[in-house]
Amino acid sequence: MGAWLGIGTAPAGLVLGAAMAARHGGAVPLLGLLVGAAVMVMLLWNQGRIGLHPPVGDGGTLTAVLPGYLGPGTRRLLTAVLAVAMIGWNGFNVGLGGASLTAMAHLPDWGGPVLLEVVVIAVSLAPPRYGNRVAVVTTLSAAALVGWCLIVLPPPAVPVTPAPGGLADAAALIGYVAVFALRAPDFSVGLLRRRDLAWCVGLLVVPTMLGVLAGAGLSLRTGSTDVVAVLASGSGLAGYANVFVAVGVFAAALTTTYSGALAVRGLAPRVPPAVAVLAVAAVGGLLAVARFDRHLLPWLTLLAAALPVLVVPMAVEASARRRGRSARRVPAWCWLPPALLAVVVTAAGVALAPLLALAATAVLTAVWRAGRRSSEKPGA
Repeated sequence: MGAWLGIGTAPAGLVLGAAMAARHGGAVPLLGLLVGAAVMVMLLWNQGRIGLHPPVGDGGTLTAVLPGYLGPGTRRLLTAVLAVAMIGWNGFNVGLGGASLTAMAHLPDWGGPVLLEVVVIAVSLAPPRYGNRVAVVTTLSAAALVGWCLIVLPPPAVPVTPAPGGLADAAALIGYVAVFALRAPDFSVGLLRRRDLAWCVGLLVVPTMLGVLAGAGLSLRTGSTDVVAVLASGSGLAGYANVFVAVGVFAAALTTTYSGALAVRGLAPRVPPAVAVLAVAAVGGLLAVARFDRHLLPWLTLLAAALPVLVVPMAVEASARRRGRSARRVPAWCWLPPALLAVVVTAAGVALAPLLALAATAVLTAVWRAGRRSSEKPGA
């Protein structure tokens, strides 16, 4: 549950909410938030079920179950994309937390990210029980940050509006959980009951939405999307709010080295786990020094275009297997063309491309399933 709550309470939610409010020049449309939250739940629930203990799920991490769902070529391509995505998220979290550390301790611009990345590496290589203890502290710090923003810097007005629109915000929210959702079996593996997974999904989605609302309110009050600069500009206790940011990103950063290392080893199985962690952290550290966290919305939109589409056919196939149907691999044409097209269209500036890609994948998956049922009929 710690990994789910760590993502849900991560300071990235604040940054995302502030960016949304700035994009609208005010309050964020409620419709986009509701659609985004609903799709987040759908993706996390359906993909997370694969990790549950049999017969409820497959009982394995994504790396373990992928050979049963994808062919070798598409599996390597997906694993490479996931490795890149986890490196990007590492750069974002360490960049955000490192900038806060720099502002608080008056370090050189590169000092905070480098120092924070070194600590992330050390905890990632430590026994899991130490990482869990650190994650508890950092998650509490992230939750305290959201509460601090709501109490000390309350929004001057309600940060949401019933005005229509906001589907681009829904795409950004989908991107926020895109990587974690696809890798959800890594964090649900071994759970026994669907109820356990429901708690995990709730612990991610509810705090995320609260963080987005707090970030939108922060932007409405200050007119800035740079959360670190806003917190650093305060006096007294306000100046130390960056401590919450620096500590709060830690749990999310640990998930990037964990899942990123799994993806790297999926590409190169002979690479030792420690080397895989170092590879993710080294490239992520370079992105952190370059302040990759300042490019959150474009990054999330691309992730939303590239990754969630695979959840649709995988979830449908997993459900069919639970009903006793024979196992079949998901054909690449169900999800890869919509993903590639969505990435291209997103890069051209169409923010709704991720939602359209999910719809197109659902149609293609229905066509595949209909053809499969036809082939399974006696005499077919």
